[in-house]
Amino acid sequence: MIVSLWVALAPMALAEAQEAEAANETNDARELFFRGQAAYERGDYEESVEAWEAGYALDPKPLLQYNLGQAYERLGELAKAVSAFELYLENADPDDPNQQRARAQLAAIRERLGRTSVVVRGGPEGATILIDGEDHGRTPRPDPIAVEPGNHRVEVVLAGYEPFEAAVTTAAGRSVDVDVQMVEVAEAPGETPLVPIILWAAGGAAIITGAILGGIALGKANGADTSDGSDADSARGLALGADIAIGVGVLAAGAGLLVFLLSGDDDEDEGVALSPSVGPGFAGAFARGSF
Repeated sequence: MIVSLWVALAPMALAEAQEAEAANETNDARELFFRGQAAYERGDYEESVEAWEAGYALDPKPLLQYNLGQAYERLGELAKAVSAFELYLENADPDDPNQQRARAQLAAIRERLGRTSVVVRGGPEGATILIDGEDHGRTPRPDPIAVEPGNHRVEVVLAGYEPFEAAVTTAAGRSVDVDVQMVEVAEAPGETPLVPIILWAAGGAAIITGAILGGIALGKANGADTSDGSDADSARGLALGADIAIGVGVLAAGAGLLVFLLSGDDDEDEGVALSPSVGPGFAGAFARGSF
């Protein structure tokens, strides 16, 4: 009998405990409501929000969201005010007389939020506009860019220019102008192309070779007994080789200079080609190309 009686009484005790707990929470929520109301009346909207948010967590009455919407609006936190009014209208009693006023306030706040914007002025054409990292088109863009009230980071970037960045604060219903000034970045000098270096090196080697052959030819010519002997023929052959080597070296160096001067041209269809030229009594190279 004792066990049976305990089993029968246990649900009743649990229900009574739950009712007591619910009553305590209701009393606490009521106390928080009046505390928030007092804070609101003396202009302490932050304390009123804190009290009403805590009260709503204990007892989610729709009217608390209506009050929160008004407090958030006074604090300038319009996005939170919109959320509070929307939540109130979703759950309010159809006969609640505050609904019409809540709808009017909600429409007015949304209209103010729609006027909150940033206007980017100036800057080079085609630059990318970023607000808080989000792409908002290219310059020029004279129309206002809608943003939430608060702090924002405005960036404008374009290749060849130093990036522009500014921190702005937009008040609800206000538009902020951002004047963009960007400095063009000087291009770094490019590396010397490889072909001119090779031509200069080859030309220098050919000139040195020609000078050496010329010296040898001069020595043989001075040591020849007659102008018709083998030493004289050898000297003339070396001299011809020296002339050809020096001529080719000069032409190669000149061609290297020409290629270097033309290498900065961005037109891919333009080009320079070197063709060797050898004939009786001369040797060298000529440049041909399209310009």
